[in-house]
Amino acid sequence: MRTTLERMIRALLPRQYAIDGAVGALVALLCLPFALRGNFIEPWVVLVVWGSLSLRRASPGIALTISWVAVIAQMAFGASANAYNVAIPIILYATARYGDGWVRWYGLISAVVGGLVASAYTVLVTNTGVTANAEALPILVFATVAGATAGVVVLGLSWTLGQLMRTADAARQAGYERFRARQAQSLAERATVVEQERGRIARDMHDVVAHSLAVVVAQADGARYVHKGDADALARTLETVSDTARHALGDVRLLLSELRHEQEAGPQPGFADIDNLVETMRSAGLMVSYTLVGTLPDLPTGRQIAAYRIMQEALTNAMHHGEPHRDVEVTVVGSDAGVELIVQNVVGQSAPSRGTDLSRGHGLPGMRERATLAGGTLDIDASTPGWFRVIARLPIA
Repeated sequence: MRTTLERMIRALLPRQYAIDGAVGALVALLCLPFALRGNFIEPWVVLVVWGSLSLRRASPGIALTISWVAVIAQMAFGASANAYNVAIPIILYATARYGDGWVRWYGLISAVVGGLVASAYTVLVTNTGVTANAEALPILVFATVAGATAGVVVLGLSWTLGQLMRTADAARQAGYERFRARQAQSLAERATVVEQERGRIARDMHDVVAHSLAVVVAQADGARYVHKGDADALARTLETVSDTARHALGDVRLLLSELRHEQEAGPQPGFADIDNLVETMRSAGLMVSYTLVGTLPDLPTGRQIAAYRIMQEALTNAMHHGEPHRDVEVTVVGSDAGVELIVQNVVGQSAPSRGTDLSRGHGLPGMRERATLAGGTLDIDASTPGWFRVIARLPIA
C-alpha cells in the first residue's frame, strides 16, 4: 500500500519537475535583491520560496505548508511584506488546480485566514508609531478591515482561478471521453453492419455452392453411363464437371470462416436481373438513366451476386439521400478483365456532407465488404461538389 507521503506527491514527468524548479529559481533570483535589503531572515525565506514553488504541482499541500512556515518566520522576526510573498497566491492557485480532497479545502481556508492575518500584520507593522494614539485608532481599524478584505479577495481569487481551471480541464476530459465513446460506438456499428453483410453473403454463397455441386453430381452420374459408348459425350461431361467445380471453388474462396452454415434457400440474382432491378427502382419513383458499355463477361455466380447487391444498395442510397427530381446515372462497363459499376447521383440538400462522413452510413461498409470478398474494390467519390459516386470493380479471375 502507498504511504500517506506517497499519496500526497503527484507523479510528474521529468520535464515538469525541471520546469517547476526553474520557475522557482527564477522567482527566487528576482526577489533576492529585495530580501538582501531587509531583515536577516528574508534571504532564508527566499530559499524556502524556491522550494515551495518547485513543489507546487508535485505536492500542493506540502508546498503550501512550507510557505506558511516561511511567512510565520517572516512575521516572527518583524520582517515586512516583500516581493517573494507573491509565491503565496501562486501556491494557492496550485492547491485548487492540482490538489485533491482536503488539499483544496486547505487552500481555501488558507486564502481566507491568510488574507486576514497578513493584512492585520501589515497594518500593525507599518503603523507601529501610532498604535498608542487614540485619535488614530479608527483609521487603523478601517485600514485593517480594508486590508483584510483586499487580502482575502486577492488570495481568494487565486484559489478560485485554480478551481476554474480544474473545472475546465475536467470538462475537456469529459468531452474527450464522450468523443472516444462515440468512436467506439461507431466502430461497433460498422462491425455489426459488416457482420450482417457477411450473413447475407453467406446466404448467397449457400445457393451457389449447392447448385454447383448438384450439377457436378448429376454430370458425374451421367458419365458412368455414356463413357463406354460415346467418348465425345464423356469429354463434354467431364468438361462441364471441371468448369462447374472450378467456378464453385472460386465462390467458396469468397466465404469467411465466421459465416453461418445454416442459410435460407432461394434463387439468387445476377447480371440477368439488372434490367429488372432498374425497372423496379423506376417504378418506385427513382429516375434512373442506365447505360451498358461493352458486353458483360461470364463472371462466376458469386461475383454476379455481389455486383447486383452493390448496385441495389447504391440505388437505394440514391433514393434516400439524392435529389428526387434528378436522374441517377448508372453505367455498367463490361470487358475481358471484369465488370465496372458506376452509380452517381446529385446529393439532396438535406443529405449530410459525404466528403467528411463517408464511413458512417450502414450501406457503404456493406458494399465495400461485398466487393472485397468478391476479389474487387469499391471506391467512394465525393470530390465533385453536389455529386456522389459509387464505383465498384469486380475482376473475372
